[in-house]
Amino acid sequence: NEYKSYLSEAMTAHSNHYEDKLKSANFDPKIFVQQLCKNFDNAQDLHGVRKIIESVRQTNASQLKDNVYKNYGQFIDTSKEITFLEAEMYKLGHLLTEQRALLTCLTDDAISTEKADVAESGLGDDLSVSKIVEQVQGAAVLQEIPGRKILHNGMVTEKGEEEKQVRLVLLNDCLMSACPTKRVFMSESYKMIDLVELKNITVTDITDKSQESKLCFKVTQYPGSTYIYKAESEQRKVEWISIIKRTQQENKELSTKRPGIELPMSRDDCMDGKWSENRSRLDFRAEILADLPEELDVCIAQRDFDNAVRKLRNAKVDIAKLDQTNSAPEIRSRIEQRLQKLTELLTEFNVGAGLYNHGKASKKPVKQLLLLEKVTQATTLFLRNKTNGLRSSMRRIKMEGTMTLYITKLSQTFFSYIASVGTEFKSIFSQTETGSMPSYVAWVESELEWFVAMFSRQVFPQGSVVGHGIAGECVAIALKHAQQLCDYGLDVRFLLHRLLQPGISTTLKRNHIQIIDASKVRAKEEQWRRVSFDRKSGEYQLLDTLLKTYNIDITKYSVMMEDNNKIYVSLSNSVVSFVRSFHSYIQDAKKMYNIRVRKQLVESIRSCLQFQTFQLEIAKPTDQTKSVIHSSSMFLTKEFIPAIVEYLEKEVTGQPVPEVKKILKGIEMV
Repeated sequence: NEYKSYLSEAMTAHSNHYEDKLKSANFDPKIFVQQLCKNFDNAQDLHGVRKIIESVRQTNASQLKDNVYKNYGQFIDTSKEITFLEAEMYKLGHLLTEQRALLTCLTDDAISTEKADVAESGLGDDLSVSKIVEQVQGAAVLQEIPGRKILHNGMVTEKGEEEKQVRLVLLNDCLMSACPTKRVFMSESYKMIDLVELKNITVTDITDKSQESKLCFKVTQYPGSTYIYKAESEQRKVEWISIIKRTQQENKELSTKRPGIELPMSRDDCMDGKWSENRSRLDFRAEILADLPEELDVCIAQRDFDNAVRKLRNAKVDIAKLDQTNSAPEIRSRIEQRLQKLTELLTEFNVGAGLYNHGKASKKPVKQLLLLEKVTQATTLFLRNKTNGLRSSMRRIKMEGTMTLYITKLSQTFFSYIASVGTEFKSIFSQTETGSMPSYVAWVESELEWFVAMFSRQVFPQGSVVGHGIAGECVAIALKHAQQLCDYGLDVRFLLHRLLQPGISTTLKRNHIQIIDASKVRAKEEQWRRVSFDRKSGEYQLLDTLLKTYNIDITKYSVMMEDNNKIYVSLSNSVVSFVRSFHSYIQDAKKMYNIRVRKQLVESIRSCLQFQTFQLEIAKPTDQTKSVIHSSSMFLTKEFIPAIVEYLEKEVTGQPVPEVKKILKGIEMV
């Protein structure tokens, strides 16, 4: 027991010693390990030190964890206190704002009380439409027609079963009446009762001799409604009558100067019963149309475009009849605003990425725009959705297999899609009065430019050259699929030729440079020996078939040896290799040829033939090579070049190529 207690005390002392060292500011781990290795001779002592250090680490880790939990609890308490203080500050700020608003209202009320006489007796020059909208509930319709201004306003008493205070506001085209409501923060508040156009009312003076009637005037609204108002004084009554009549007269003179606007009928004409009946029907239509803007707002907010379009189409006839007889500019203006907003929403409509080809998703907003007679917007939306669908379909085509297989898939997808869009476009826009086909043609041109850019990145890559025959085959595939658009009356091959011309010219130039470079290499290695073919390999038959394309008989230069199954041709290896590569070049150019690349093609052919002829001219013949050089030169100048000229004129360009014929004239002069 004493030994165990001694060991525990020693361990504790060592632990405290090492803990002080580890916590010191100048602790260096390398020096610490070196000292341990010097002081201890066996591994057991080092394991003991390791256990001490591990216990120190665990103790520090537990202390650190306790400190973290303690600090986190203090942080939460502090955050709660800060949140509480922020809420109290917000409440205090809100109370101060209310107090300031109350003081402001009291000050304004005191000022308005002092100027009450001026405000009631004046013409209201300092009162604006926006101020009336703020004070009168339901007066927002006044701002829908620009240019309105207030000419006169004041309080009167409306006579009837019950007398009540009414505020009349005279504008340049209408008369509004409003009744007072409860005050809010000591400010005046009203609710609109009625809003009538000046051309639909008549103002008359009441000529009764009674004392009370001297202050009254009558406002008659056609058809049927009559209001009697009592002014505060006889002077105010005269002001109301004179200002209303003067404004009506000014509006009448202004309407006379404007062509196409119907003048209001006289009061005598109003006595006609037939006119009154038609007038009542029109007023009924006006009441229905007055609620239409609010209904359209609800439909637009709920994205119920079908219902909105149906309401507008049903109201179209009523709007036209209303304008022919009794124009209501404020109603028409409000409806036009909603129509414009609905058109913008439908035009900006965009289906999901996977629904571009879905008929209902893409056609529905287009048909709605056509019902609204927005042909231009409908065309733009239709073609934009088709563009997105086409791009999505094209990007799903993966580069698998050969280049020609990829271009076949690409061209088939593109031109089939363009043709289907043309059929769909005709079926949708065939009933439109204005021609929409130019928009489709312009869209086809823009999409064809995008297709050619995608096509050129694969077939005419920058900085590299595809193999002979591949570029021509790809161009031929694209032109073949473009042919199907001719069945729909749209030939885009000339446009495709124009867009492909830079890539074709670059390819022809690069390929002919490749042929010349290969001829240079072969010329350095040429030994001017006749070429031999194995009968079983079939190479001779391939060469014979190749030359028959240009009506050249190779048998004139051939010698058959029966003993060793060899066929010898009295042509050099460089000439035979040139014929093979040049044949591939000509066939590739034939598939890509159009009149725009004629200059580049003829120049490349002339350069290749002239270089190969020059190689034969500078060859140094010997007794062993003289016959091969002579037969190769005769074959090239007398057989191959004339045949190429004839083939170009008949099969490729369809017109003379004097630039190539100059090579033969130069050889004859030499």
